[in-house]
Amino acid sequence: MELSVQERRLRRLVHVQRMSDDRIAKHVLHGILEERRKRGQPRVTWQHVIIKDTEMGGLSWEQALSLAADRRECRHWIAQCARHAEDKNKVR
Repeated sequence: MELSVQERRLRRLVHVQRMSDDRIAKHVLHGILEERRKRGQPRVTWQHVIIKDTEMGGLSWEQALSLAADRRECRHWIAQCARHAEDKNKVR
């Protein structure tokens, strides 16, 4: 189940990145909150999780965003990430 969730997150990242710059979803993806957080452990944001997913796939955040322009390469990369994560889970 974790693999399908990770794969869907990566697909969503690619989908939003390909949107035009005036779309709200793209502003949210690249937006930075300016309010301060309360004391305690910082909340994990969607962006933090997706950055971890891209790094597990062997790409940096910037590389993953630039790769989003090429659909064929993105599909190949996402499938490769899913296979890599599946193989990693089999070893456990």
